[in-house]
Amino acid sequence: MSGERVYGIDLGTTYSCIAYVDEHGKPVVLQNAEGEATTPSVVYFESANNIVVGQTAKEVAAIYPDLCVSTVKRVMGDPKWAGTFYEQTYKPQDISSFILRKLVKDAERVTGDTIREVVITCPAYFGINEKEATRQAGQIAGLNVRYVIPEPTAAAIAYGIEQTEDQVILVYDLGGGTFDVTLIEIKAGEITVICTGGDRLLGGKDWDDCVVSYFAQAFAAATGTPAAALVDDKETYQELLTAAEKCKKMLHSSQKVTEAVRFGGERVKVDLTRETFDQITAQLLERTLMLTEQEIEKARQKGHSKIDKLLLVGGSTYMQQVVEAVKQRFPFEVRQFDPNQAVAKGAAIYGFRCYLEEQIKIRVASDTGQAPEKVDLPTVDPRILAEAQSAVARDQGMPVLKLKGLVETTITNVTSKSFGVVAFDHDDRQKVSNLIEVNQQVPKTITQQFATRADRQVSAEIQCMENLLAQAQAEISESTEIGKATLEFGKPLPQGSPIEITFDLGPDGLLQVHGRDLTTGREIDTKIKTDAVMSEEEVAAATSRNRSLQVA
Repeated sequence: MSGERVYGIDLGTTYSCIAYVDEHGKPVVLQNAEGEATTPSVVYFESANNIVVGQTAKEVAAIYPDLCVSTVKRVMGDPKWAGTFYEQTYKPQDISSFILRKLVKDAERVTGDTIREVVITCPAYFGINEKEATRQAGQIAGLNVRYVIPEPTAAAIAYGIEQTEDQVILVYDLGGGTFDVTLIEIKAGEITVICTGGDRLLGGKDWDDCVVSYFAQAFAAATGTPAAALVDDKETYQELLTAAEKCKKMLHSSQKVTEAVRFGGERVKVDLTRETFDQITAQLLERTLMLTEQEIEKARQKGHSKIDKLLLVGGSTYMQQVVEAVKQRFPFEVRQFDPNQAVAKGAAIYGFRCYLEEQIKIRVASDTGQAPEKVDLPTVDPRILAEAQSAVARDQGMPVLKLKGLVETTITNVTSKSFGVVAFDHDDRQKVSNLIEVNQQVPKTITQQFATRADRQVSAEIQCMENLLAQAQAEISESTEIGKATLEFGKPLPQGSPIEITFDLGPDGLLQVHGRDLTTGREIDTKIKTDAVMSEEEVAAATSRNRSLQVA
């Protein structure tokens, strides 16, 4: 048990930031070395030994597109993605680890801390692969990742931890590369996720790509050069992408912007009005609204028909079209809530909660003679617990009631995926039998019995799958394999012999599977890992390599 301050990190698709809770008990986002609160999530391999992260990397991406990686978050958990630079291959975990190192290094300069303990956020719909890959990115960066928590939950913590009224909020989180919509119920001492959805491949960058296409087509109309020629040229595409993001931001307050598009020795001035921008991106905005309506309906089916507030989170919600469309479409209060920093601040508050719990355990351990890691706070004598809480509150210079409100608030998430096993149905067809269904609360443990299919069967393969269907069965084609385990029997078994399978989905969204042959008592335990997740040996090798590289 370290007892160190725990930092919160918003590891974003296009921008990232880091926060902590200061001596006044307030979450604060720390500025980077360039004096900015957010750092572009862009990595530039300047040489075999030197990695540049952030604004400088973003600026040279147009010049050295083959040496830069952007939006790596979109491929987290993808076993097929890898980038090779200077004859060295890097996985998404490696690329993300460089972003984390930059954030931590800059934060250490400001605070004087040596940062090791962190909470990292991720999109609400990240599955096992993506969450574990995010955790491994932190490990490779030399960090102890306490939790990987959903971004909308972090934003809800930042908003709701001091709320005094019961309410249901809808978090509309449109970031640079991902979109989440989550409904959350806030009560005294409880923050409970109702349901969550979204699109991992929908974000502000898609708006930028629409503008890039518009610029390329306008250039083509003026010069006769095919628009595809501009987009296919990596350097020109990066220049257009940078210009598109700049123009998008300018349209927050202006009605028209003009951009000079250059290619092949020619230069064309292109006007982009707010009206045109809204038209060429309308289908993207409509998709966010449709996904929001789907989650509202899911919440209604769960008995939550009244929504009190809609919180706009994520840098892309600064776009006026988003604010206007959401207000027009939905009949409840709409509020922008610290779009660029709410997620990091919520993660920092969650990290501070972890730190306070540790301090309380240390106090209890001192009073009871136990080891701190053996202290189970819910079972501690109320008098001893109250004394420990008071002592920690004094040490932190905060009111006891505020401390109790923070550490005693229960935060309940839901699973963003359904998890099941491949089994044969009554018609002898292979189907996925979902043990845990999407939007059920976690942690969750469930046991289900199956049976051997053949006579004298000596083993059973437990093929674990995930899908997005809230139903007991799914087609294999609608699901993705996330891991396998083989349960060996103690002897050949007759057809129809019972097999018990238990799924244990933890609060961090990681799945453990237990299989038991009820006839012979043979058992197997496995933590689901796939090719997307690096082995312990791979993580150790990546960590060692990471330490030999300079990151600026």
